[in-house]
Amino acid sequence: MNDPQVPAHLEYVFETRVEFRPERCTFGPLPGGGYKGYTPCASGTIYGPRLSGRIVPDSGADFADVRGDGTIVIRSHYLLEADDGTEIYINNNGYLVPSKPGEGKLVEGVHQPAYFCFTPTFIVPEGPHDWLSRTLIIGTGSRRTNPDHSIFTYYAVKQELD
Repeated sequence: MNDPQVPAHLEYVFETRVEFRPERCTFGPLPGGGYKGYTPCASGTIYGPRLSGRIVPDSGADFADVRGDGTIVIRSHYLLEADDGTEIYINNNGYLVPSKPGEGKLVEGVHQPAYFCFTPTFIVPEGPHDWLSRTLIIGTGSRRTNPDHSIFTYYAVKQELD
């Protein structure tokens, strides 16, 4: 069997720091197990080589389905505002798999999930940031406390042409 060459690489494009409100809403158990949850976004910042700005305060939330196996299916929606005033809608979809007790990388005193990855989609008006609406982007996340927030790091999948 041949070892295929991966015809793409990742380019770091930006990060967000999303601050959460202390209120959490969960309900369940649901039929078949698991719970649903909602965590409102308070505010945040965007920084990086291809995009910078802020998370519009109170513009969205993380919606989660916590499955019976503990995996959290993430659907988060926020409104971003670039430094030039452009408003950008983001929808992250992905998975957070909690670390087992005593396992997981420790960052700033917080045990990180075993897996925290997602794929965002964007709605962007024509202009300097519309590249977001035609670029495949993937992301990774990490959790922090004091205050409660997450850091999301975004990478563009760049195709290598022969």
